[in-house]
Amino acid sequence: MRFLLYFFACLALTEAFSRKRFRFKPQDDNDGETYAVLVAGSNGWYNYRHQADVAHAYHTLRKHGISEDNIIVMMYDDIANNTQNPYPGKIFNEPDGPDVYEGLKIDYRAKDVTVKNFIKVLKGDNQIRGGNGRVLETNSNDRIFIYFTDHGATGLISFPDEILSVKELNSALQWLHSHKKFAELVFYLEACESGSMFEKVLPSNLNIYAITAANGHESSWGTYCENDMGLPCLGDLFSVNWMIDSDDEDLNVETLQQQFELVKAKTTKSHVLQFGDLSIAREPVGNFQGETKQNSEMDQEFEDDDSEDTEDEDLGHSYTMWPSRDVLVNSLIWERSQTNDYSRINALSKQISEIREKRRQVKRTYHSIVHGLFDSQSLIDEMITKKSPVLYLDCHHKVVHKFNDMCFDFHEDEQALNYVYILNNLCNYFEDEWPILDQITRTCDVFNSL
Repeated sequence: MRFLLYFFACLALTEAFSRKRFRFKPQDDNDGETYAVLVAGSNGWYNYRHQADVAHAYHTLRKHGISEDNIIVMMYDDIANNTQNPYPGKIFNEPDGPDVYEGLKIDYRAKDVTVKNFIKVLKGDNQIRGGNGRVLETNSNDRIFIYFTDHGATGLISFPDEILSVKELNSALQWLHSHKKFAELVFYLEACESGSMFEKVLPSNLNIYAITAANGHESSWGTYCENDMGLPCLGDLFSVNWMIDSDDEDLNVETLQQQFELVKAKTTKSHVLQFGDLSIAREPVGNFQGETKQNSEMDQEFEDDDSEDTEDEDLGHSYTMWPSRDVLVNSLIWERSQTNDYSRINALSKQISEIREKRRQVKRTYHSIVHGLFDSQSLIDEMITKKSPVLYLDCHHKVVHKFNDMCFDFHEDEQALNYVYILNNLCNYFEDEWPILDQITRTCDVFNSL
């Protein structure tokens, strides 16, 4: 009888413990500090959501006690005071939510939001030019949280006027590790095909843990589209999900793994993935996003909004979501449906037609490059349809930059990002960049002369 009582007591204790969240590795005073770099890599009105995401992330970290001195923000800053903004000086990341632009401190804006400056910020390079010159001043005891949101493609993410390749990003991360710039680093990446930035590239022995909004061959998604505020999509689905969770939860208790599982379940339109040192995921989110709560007026506004808005329990069933690369054209179509002004309807229709024609032109260019390299239809079909991870980083880096420089600017022609996987397939096939570079030159010289 005593044995049975002991057995059931242990069983009840085990069940209760399993229901309770377990704080794996708290950060104490001897663990160094937590630093954050928040980057919105886009500009332009219809990319509203990226800057809204970063502004929200800033307040999330501040709310949980990370000092403004430990946060570096890079964003173009052309949204809040944009002439198209019906709420001058304000940015929203959720319908009728708080103004996330208020209180935001931006370190690098406009033309200073560059790949070079991003790398210099991470490396702590005081020779940086532009902005206020702030860089990370971290050591081997510190933790770093990086959040990046923008457009992406197979093996690249975008900045306002350039691209950052998988080779460049991972080289920078390896440099930080080898130079003992952190104890642990967590990277949240919101972009189409964002999984390709780490898949088969980020090793598990660098003390780096990464979460991506999508796998290596699918779109990420904008959310709060077709809202009643007369604004473009207010946020990105993955980003809004992790920030709502961080705003609501006790980050001293919730682990990164628990946040990953929750966000993965709520991000129903893409496959959220994790890479790198997965043991870090057992640590509390607070180790990287802050552990305590402050009582500022903005923080209270976030808390009040979260408690009242029950629709946020499942974004997938409450708000319109669009694939990120369709946000521009879908926004224009939506605007057209909301107006009775015939001149405005005609202007929007013309813009939509131009975008669709550019899509066809982009597709023809990629296909022409492939046809110039192969006679075999089976190989042509394989290059045009197959989706593969980035295996030859040097080739990929040179080829995508060549295409960006000679054919279509990935920032100006976002649809060109749709087919970068074809360039990666060519690298995986030839294992060398030279035949691809030559064909890009020949093909785009012809198209540019037309």
